[in-house]
Amino acid sequence: MIAGLLTSVLIQVVSLIGQLPHSLADRNLVFVQAIWRHGDRAPLSLPYPNDPYNETAWQRGWAQLTNVRYLSLIISLSNIGMKQMNELGIYFRMRYGFFISSHFVPSEVYIRSSDSDRALTSAQAFLAGFYPASGSFQWQRGNHWQPIPVHATSPGEPDLLLKPTSISCKNIDKLVDEDYEKQAKYYEGQYGEMFKLLAEQTGIANFSYRYVSQIYDVRRETIFLTLLQLVHNMVAKQPQWVFKHWPQYNDRNTLDIISELRQIQRSTKFNSPTKAKVLIISDF
Repeated sequence: MIAGLLTSVLIQVVSLIGQLPHSLADRNLVFVQAIWRHGDRAPLSLPYPNDPYNETAWQRGWAQLTNVRYLSLIISLSNIGMKQMNELGIYFRMRYGFFISSHFVPSEVYIRSSDSDRALTSAQAFLAGFYPASGSFQWQRGNHWQPIPVHATSPGEPDLLLKPTSISCKNIDKLVDEDYEKQAKYYEGQYGEMFKLLAEQTGIANFSYRYVSQIYDVRRETIFLTLLQLVHNMVAKQPQWVFKHWPQYNDRNTLDIISELRQIQRSTKFNSPTKAKVLIISDF
């Protein structure tokens, strides 16, 4: 049984295929379940009001798999998010191809995704590599893509399987809010000077701990701009505050500190046994 999740895509193989090569004839594929995130994505929205790189820099738009307009002339770097998932599908075909049919068979494979554009698109890109159309399954000459069903929850419906934090639970929310308030008070005191600079430079008045996740996507911009300069010799820079070093903060730069704080924020929903227990109980 094979399964895969792209931020939320699950594939399950529920039968075995005969006529294996001699070296594999005595092997049985009993169950494989793999779960992974979506491919590389664009920022969820404009990271900060003064950001020079707005949505036009991302060809498919905010929160979508990357296909960056600035990189459109660089074949090896365009469509990075989609290429990641397509190559993962090719890898799965190489790894499990002897155990499953060369074409899609519903009784063998089930694909499950969370209901977000980037996850659903990731599933499609994965399947294009996992099930390239050939022979009688090639429905259009020269086109090796074929439509494969991808299942997901209804829009707005909680997804306990692939996104358990999407459920609404007063007990969990109370625990998370309490932790968040403690974190905000502590880190706003610890990084007060940096937050003051960010308020001046980003256009976010009264910058505070709550805006950390919003400007975190500056890291995605930085990665693409670096690749752009290295591969295509085009210069596109980030504002100086992004890489400003802070001696009072162990000489780390702004982006590194923001990245650390964002990780702390993300873990707040599931960073204790108590929260885990409440989540399990609420599921039943």
